[in-house]
Amino acid sequence: MSRESDNSNKNVPGVFNWKMVRKALRAAEEGVYCWDIESGEIFYTEQCLRMMGLPFDEIAPNIFTESELTIHEDDRQFFVNEVQKYLRRPTFSPLRLEIRLLNLRSRGWRWIRVNGLLERDKNKKNIQLVGVWVDITRRKMADLHAMEDRDLFRNLINYLPDNIYYKNRESRFVMANEATARKMGVTTPSDLIGCKDTHFFADDTTEIARQEELEIMRTGVPITNRIHRESWKGGKSSWCKLSKFPWYDSAGNVKGIVGISSDVTELVETQQRYRRMAEQLDERNRTLEKEISLAREIQHALQPLRIPPRKWVSAETGQARIAKFHHVYMPCTGVAGDCFAVFPVGESGVGMLICDVMGHGVRAALIASMLRGLMEQVATLADTPGLLLSSLNRQLFRIFSQANITMFATACYVYLDLDKRRLTLSGAGHPAPIVLTADNVAFQPPIPRSPALGLLDSAMYRESEIQLESGMKLMLYTDGLPETTNPQGEEMGVNRVMQFLQQRAPQNIKEMIDISLAGMHQFSESTRQDDDICLLGVEFCEETPQ
Repeated sequence: MSRESDNSNKNVPGVFNWKMVRKALRAAEEGVYCWDIESGEIFYTEQCLRMMGLPFDEIAPNIFTESELTIHEDDRQFFVNEVQKYLRRPTFSPLRLEIRLLNLRSRGWRWIRVNGLLERDKNKKNIQLVGVWVDITRRKMADLHAMEDRDLFRNLINYLPDNIYYKNRESRFVMANEATARKMGVTTPSDLIGCKDTHFFADDTTEIARQEELEIMRTGVPITNRIHRESWKGGKSSWCKLSKFPWYDSAGNVKGIVGISSDVTELVETQQRYRRMAEQLDERNRTLEKEISLAREIQHALQPLRIPPRKWVSAETGQARIAKFHHVYMPCTGVAGDCFAVFPVGESGVGMLICDVMGHGVRAALIASMLRGLMEQVATLADTPGLLLSSLNRQLFRIFSQANITMFATACYVYLDLDKRRLTLSGAGHPAPIVLTADNVAFQPPIPRSPALGLLDSAMYRESEIQLESGMKLMLYTDGLPETTNPQGEEMGVNRVMQFLQQRAPQNIKEMIDISLAGMHQFSESTRQDDDICLLGVEFCEETPQ
């Protein structure tokens, strides 16, 4: 039968009658069944029928003999086999199976636990199976969700490159991801379960780890992002970035610690190499600074502190013609690529050279020193500026070609002839000097365009001339003066320098140079210097004999 028995009015032996039992069964969450094995009929209480989605008065299938109607196909064979084994074996223990049962009305599935106890006659023949159904859908789904969450968590930590692990209060591993297993040199994370750090690390590392884990469990204060050195058994060492946190259970009690670490050995060793290299570079820089300091002292020693005036007296008239000089030499670094030279030529001449070597620092300073040496070799050409620059250019080009370097130097050479009262000028890619007349008019004398020194072997340098007048001042300069910029990024330029000089009307060559520097600082609104600065000036005057 598939309904409750109609014998509800009969008394049950003992205390309760059947009607009272039926009420009790309705009040219970479990459903009761009784399967008569010999007849094949089955009795279900109302709760069993409700789990199957059937009303009380409808015939329900027998799950033991008609399992294909009610049991999920994935559980069906398991259920049949387990029931048959239970019926065949002589045991007094109950049957307990968990299956998915079909709700015949909603066509949905519910998880139930089938409990049963077999009754045999005196000949040990199976008579009936009596038991209960318990709806475990909520618990089973919670278990499945928990299992899914565990799988998701396990997948997550296994795909992370960091080492993640849990340790109990004895600092034994209870869970770890695959990255931790690889780090420890074991095959799978389960191989770590129950192990301590002493299985892998040297005593100093394990003692530190144990003490800090005890402190975390005692205080609840975590360690975060600490760089930690690990000493392994066998002598190997490594570095990791380590974080450890207390691990609590649902009641808030400390169960152990959670650790997260990442290998930073390569990073730390690279930093250590860079630190050693930096220390070596610092030492080399200190040595280089000493050498540069010595080079600066030598370079300054080669520049005259004061240039004596050049005087020529006419034998016919007794008139004296005098050239007075002043200069300023200001490297922006220890040594400079700017240089100048003033030297007598013949009975009445003076040669003035100013050079600006490409770049700054030691390399430019070496080329500048080389130019001073080359000047001595071309001294015989000092009264012909164009030929002098052509000779300097050829020699410098050969040196650069042999050294396989690309360098150049701009230059301006002025030959002042006191006898003929004449200035002869030639330039090599260098700006023309500023001339200030006796009546305070500033201008730049025209100089034919020519390439810088050292670029073209066959370059030719032409000349221009101006007549000397008493009170005339001339200033040679390197590009550190006109290329000075203001806070808006504008360059000062030669025109502003000339305007500044005309406004201030310097009385002598020293004032002309001082005023030029003052104008530069006023324009830039700073005393900062970004380039080498070299200013070389001459003032021409005549003295009539008394």
